[in-house]
Amino acid sequence: MATFTSGSRYSAGLLCVMLAACGGGGGDNGSVATQAGISTVPTGSTAVAPSPSTAASPSAGQTSPVGNTSSGSIGTPAGDSASGGTVAAASATDARFNRPLGLARDAAGNMYVADSGNNTIRKISASGNVVTLAGTAGTSGSNDGIGAAARFSFLKGIAVDAAGNVYAVDGNAVRKVTPTGVVRTLAGVPGLAGDADGPGATARFSQPWGIVADSAGNVYVADTDNYLIRRITSDGMVSTYAGSRGNRGTGNGSVASASFLGPKGITRDAGGNLYVSDWYGPPAPMLRESSTFIRKITADGTVSTLAGTYGGETGPAQFRDTFAITVDGGGNVFVAAFNSVQRISAAGAVTNVAGPLASVQSLEGMTIDASANLFVADTSSHAISRVTTTGEVTVVAGKVDEAGAVDVP
Repeated sequence: MATFTSGSRYSAGLLCVMLAACGGGGGDNGSVATQAGISTVPTGSTAVAPSPSTAASPSAGQTSPVGNTSSGSIGTPAGDSASGGTVAAASATDARFNRPLGLARDAAGNMYVADSGNNTIRKISASGNVVTLAGTAGTSGSNDGIGAAARFSFLKGIAVDAAGNVYAVDGNAVRKVTPTGVVRTLAGVPGLAGDADGPGATARFSQPWGIVADSAGNVYVADTDNYLIRRITSDGMVSTYAGSRGNRGTGNGSVASASFLGPKGITRDAGGNLYVSDWYGPPAPMLRESSTFIRKITADGTVSTLAGTYGGETGPAQFRDTFAITVDGGGNVFVAAFNSVQRISAAGAVTNVAGPLASVQSLEGMTIDASANLFVADTSSHAISRVTTTGEVTVVAGKVDEAGAVDVP
């Protein structure tokens, strides 16, 4: 992807070496082999929050990047106290993140972050409080458990369902985190790649990236290196939802006959349609750009291509290295990569929403609220920003270019 410090979104194996993450190593596991995926993020499948209000002032000493404003609250600030005095809103810009990747929002306006470099799942309240829901910063692994006792090692996409359960892609597995922080492995095994349907730990994935939940408690996973879309039921049963096993391409048609290049981000609208950022990379000799196609899977099981071209000798790809994806209530799809955000209408027309932004390096995750305000994770700069419908960009959590693991209780 964008300037991912070490080069970014290439093969899973190369990423494992660069990030020291696949083998359970800690440290800077930015994990783009994504999420934000990428992550990616659910919309439509879960209720979304009301429009964010004007937030608290930036924390003392925090400077805004060029072209950006800085804000500490991602939702409605705290109201008056019982004594009649004003209660100051918490400032999520006082928190620190380390390579945030997947983003998702719940019905109450809370935002969940796959904080990949810290190996943790973070929760940002609408009023700007930041807590670590599960995992321990600086410690990797694959243990299930409660809160800080749980371990993650290669976090990518994240989703949340209507009940507030969080689902995270972690290596080659999908982990489920309850609202109280209880973590269990729903399907797959974090360190084992493969391709097998079946229950729980018998299932196998190969470098999955994005994830989204539906209203029935199922989750859909972009299984990148198997070129498939997988479905997991609430009890952990894995099946193949779309794609032709062993067949890589851009073929449209029924879910059983269609082919994918390398699905990364995935999102869902209120009508049950899925949208996928389908990536062809790393670059091949005649495809100098890492091309991305935007695919749609209708609720009745038909796959089509909304937008996208191959890059090559005749010019760049329409979308390059684009993983982060979300959708609004009108069927407009939003994608982000590098330092720009673009909108694709239901008819396939592409327009620029924001960018290129000099202060943004590597947009990996994205989610949306009911007013079509977008929230994007700039993985390399460790910050999360809000992008309004007019293209105004505001830092709402973390501090640009300052990594850390600080909560705001």
